[in-house]
Amino acid sequence: MVEHTSPQRPRSKNAKITCQQITALILDYMTRELDAETALAFKAHLRECPDCIAFIRTYQKTVQAAQSLRYESIPLEMRKQVRQFLQERIKGSPPNR
Repeated sequence: MVEHTSPQRPRSKNAKITCQQITALILDYMTRELDAETALAFKAHLRECPDCIAFIRTYQKTVQAAQSLRYESIPLEMRKQVRQFLQERIKGSPPNR
């Protein structure tokens, strides 16, 4: 992977985008919400970084898998376990400030 630096967006067409920035911008990339300059830098990075390409493919497949799930198709026991897990996490989290 490319060296990780500041997660800020590139400032010019020639600016390099980092792997850290790729992960921060992936949703905007997939929903086509990146400005043209950032999209070009994003695509340029992907041409040079097989790790980020693999990450994006995995991310896309995860989104597709999650979208294909139907609540009714999840076994009742699994729904109970997930609900219990989330309730425990919420109770254990620090209060909002």
